[in-house]
Amino acid sequence: MEVNIPEKVLKYETFLNDVLKEELKKIHTRLDVLQTEAADLVQLKCYIETLKDAELTEEPLKSQVDIGCGFFLQANIDDPKKILVELGCGYYVEFSLDEALVNIRSRLDLLDKQTQVYRGQSANTKAHIKMVLLGLMELQNLK
Repeated sequence: MEVNIPEKVLKYETFLNDVLKEELKKIHTRLDVLQTEAADLVQLKCYIETLKDAELTEEPLKSQVDIGCGFFLQANIDDPKKILVELGCGYYVEFSLDEALVNIRSRLDLLDKQTQVYRGQSANTKAHIKMVLLGLMELQNLK
C-alpha cells in the first residue's frame, strides 16, 4: 500500500488552518464579547452600590453618561431610586436599585458559566491543534 505523504500533509494543514484555527478564532471572539459584557455589568454594579452607599437616592443628581467610544454627556437624574437596565436585544427594564443589583448578580453568574464553557471549548480546540501539529511532525519525519 503506497502512502502519499505530501498529500496527507496538505490535508492536515488545510484542516488545521481552515477548520481548527477558524473555530478557535470564533471561540475567542465570543469570549471577548462575554468579557466586555461582564465588565459593563461590573461597572454598573459599582455605580449602583456607590449611589446606595453615599445615600444619593433622595434628591435629583447630576451624572455623566457614557455614550460610547469614551464620550460622556452630563445627565440630570430626577429619580435616582430607579434605573433602566438593558436586558439585551434593545429591551430595557426599569428597576429599583436593589432589584437591579439582584439582576446584575444573576447575569454575572450566567456570564461566568458561559465563559467557563467557552474556555473549555478553547482548551479542547487547542488540544486538537496540538494533536494535528504532532501528526504533521510525525508524517514529515517519515520522509
